[in-house]
Amino acid sequence: MPMTSDDSSIPDNDKLFIRTQSPADGQRDRMLSYVLANDGGAHGLTLFFCHGGGGNKNQWRRQWSHFAAQGARLVAWDCLGHGCSAQPRRPNAYDGALTIGDYLEVVRRFGSRRNILVAHSYGCLLTLAVLLALREADELNRIAGVLLLAPPSPLRPLALGPMAYLPAFVLEWLRPRLTTAFRHLAWHPDTDPDLVAFEERATRGNAMRTVKAVFSGAVRLDPASLGALSLPIDIAVGAEDRLTPPNQAQDLAALLPGARLHVVDQAAHQVMLERPEAINALLETLLASASVTAGGR
Repeated sequence: MPMTSDDSSIPDNDKLFIRTQSPADGQRDRMLSYVLANDGGAHGLTLFFCHGGGGNKNQWRRQWSHFAAQGARLVAWDCLGHGCSAQPRRPNAYDGALTIGDYLEVVRRFGSRRNILVAHSYGCLLTLAVLLALREADELNRIAGVLLLAPPSPLRPLALGPMAYLPAFVLEWLRPRLTTAFRHLAWHPDTDPDLVAFEERATRGNAMRTVKAVFSGAVRLDPASLGALSLPIDIAVGAEDRLTPPNQAQDLAALLPGARLHVVDQAAHQVMLERPEAINALLETLLASASVTAGGR
């Protein structure tokens, strides 16, 4: 089945200012662009969507349109340096610990009594770090479930390629070649070329200096710590993902008690865009389970 493009997008942005104070960054405001759907009234459950490194919140549009139409309360945001959020030039602004702090602030600011976290690629590592932080703060009971898409393995370092050793200006010069290489690794060959082209245009707004800084300061997890995360976690990976292959998702699933692994056919790394119906079905199941659990409390 060919995977086609669409014209939908996540509407309207608002701004969230997060004040940080740390030895690495001093005291600064970090401006994040976010969008909130179906706010108002009593909501017992909120879905949060965290994109990956070099991505943006609009990559969730096929989930957003589906669940917003059902009246679900949804939150998506652009991580610092991505999409419509601020793009500071200081590399230390993208330190993983600060990004985790941003994520925690988003969840605490907009969270409901129960929440579901959905993440893609590097966003999965951020989400796991956030779960560990919530557990440490005795707040993990607020998370009803988690859906991780195309996660990197916590057992091996991130594959940075040229970003590890080339300066940002050279990476910008090489961007066309890097884009071609990424296309081969991240997209299923049957994906609609218009969808691929749309996403490639969107990523041009993320400066290579930012992407380099994000991955240079990436969060690193202690694999042994993940065994403490006893909550419903689904992991989905495209069968033809060459960027974070299924064996990396298997690594992660083996570390998480009770994790459920799903290998999605006819999909690669951008699984939520390539096979939205499959991902939405997984999220429907997680949402239904969380709603039943919440109703019984």
